[in-house]
Amino acid sequence: MPRSTRGRTERRGSVQPPTALHPRALRSREGLKRAARELLNEQGFRTLRVQDVTARAGVATGLFYRYFRGLREIVAEIAQDFFEELIAEADPVARYEHRFDWILQSLGSAVHRFAENPGILACMFGLAGDYEEFDRIWKDNAHRWNLRVAQYLKREAGFDSVHARRVGYMLGAMTEGVIYQALIRRTEDLLEFGPRPEDVADVLAVMWYRAIFLEDPPRERLRASGRRLLGSRGRRGTGEARK
Repeated sequence: MPRSTRGRTERRGSVQPPTALHPRALRSREGLKRAARELLNEQGFRTLRVQDVTARAGVATGLFYRYFRGLREIVAEIAQDFFEELIAEADPVARYEHRFDWILQSLGSAVHRFAENPGILACMFGLAGDYEEFDRIWKDNAHRWNLRVAQYLKREAGFDSVHARRVGYMLGAMTEGVIYQALIRRTEDLLEFGPRPEDVADVLAVMWYRAIFLEDPPRERLRASGRRLLGSRGRRGTGEARK
């Protein structure tokens, strides 16, 4: 059976694809996307209206339907753009001074981007079950991000391809859960480590490092929230962490 569209009618008709647009039209289209992204993050998807988007962009309402069939289409494109930016930052071949740094940077980028885009986060977590396109975008891009993690695991932990993918998927699922609990549900048990996005990222990074390398990351590379997770002494590693 088709999934619910909750009254969000998508217009059929002659929508001009981006490849067929001249530069001025492309700028108008991008302006609509910026306006929609701002409003999505301010008020969420359920109360979003085409008229609000065009008013924010400073264009006539009819222009919206020259470029998009409806709100679901523009929001789906915004979400896809968001993930392209996020995945580009999780570069698995990037080199860092210490292997922990890649984990912290990648998780920090993910948590901060979701925290700054609550409307996109709510669509991916709260509406993916209702809207097929949101569900597909979330699953496809989570898979791509997890494969980047797997590349890191092959390089730094020496995992074979199958083991790296499996561990990458499990780490990704853990991260999804923590982001949802911390940024959407504001679960007090998690927020005890700190209420800021960087606190969430720090705690995740420590847990990742422990799960992958079976030792604590170096304390000197941690902020206060990460050090709190280790406790007053922390566990000793299995030796000097290799760079």
